Amino acid sequence: MKKILLISIILNFNISFSQNLKFYGFLPILNQTGKINKKTNYNLFISTTLDSFNQNINGIEYPATDLQFYLQPSIIYIFSPKINYSLSYTYQRNNPFNENYFNEHRIWEQIAFLYNIANSRLSNRLRLEERFIENKINNSYPFSTRLRYQIGFNTPFKNKDFYLNTYNEFYFSLTGAKNATYSENWAYIGCGYKIGKTSQLEVGYLNQIAVRNKQKDLRFLNLLQIMWITNFNFKKNN
Repeated sequence: MKKILLISIILNFNISFSQNLKFYGFLPILNQTGKINKKTNYNLFISTTLDSFNQNINGIEYPATDLQFYLQPSIIYIFSPKINYSLSYTYQRNNPFNENYFNEHRIWEQIAFLYNIANSRLSNRLRLEERFIENKINNSYPFSTRLRYQIGFNTPFKNKDFYLNTYNEFYFSLTGAKNATYSENWAYIGCGYKIGKTSQLEVGYLNQIAVRNKQKDLRFLNLLQIMWITNFNFKKNN
């Protein structure tokens, strides 16, 4: 009985003094893809991450705010139906409307492997990022690198206008300033609806977990993701 009581006290102590943070918000996304020629596509991905609720955690006020603006144009080379390569420059602005904002400029290279299983698709992608994150104290952009691996699954429902999309993405900080090597994990599940031949609307739940300091405290960001997906061809196949 004494051991059980001691364990209970320890658990309650850890929970009470935990520095983990939980936020709830909304993630609107525009994801636009177009065909340049038979082998090359472009993609434009724009999003903003909104913390939707005011919170007081351990006496600290966390107001509802825009956490992050994200602009990502990329070029995709289709090596084969199962393999493609991508190259991108990404601009990210954290706390975009607050005085403590800071910018990040990022270049990344990616390879994706696609596998068809009946009417479903299993995807694997590996992305290497070169990051230049603004340090406003000394007015510099120190260099760091990060590796991301994502595994995803997409399958249609019986009504083929609707589909299920899910993925998990692992983030590994390789070089530069970092709180942990395994620094983030993003897990998503959502449902989409095909609107005609060129558009889709997808709604789902995205859970972002990030190591936020050297003490390995975590930030949990629970997001309702709404994504508008469009596909246009500048050049039609002959």
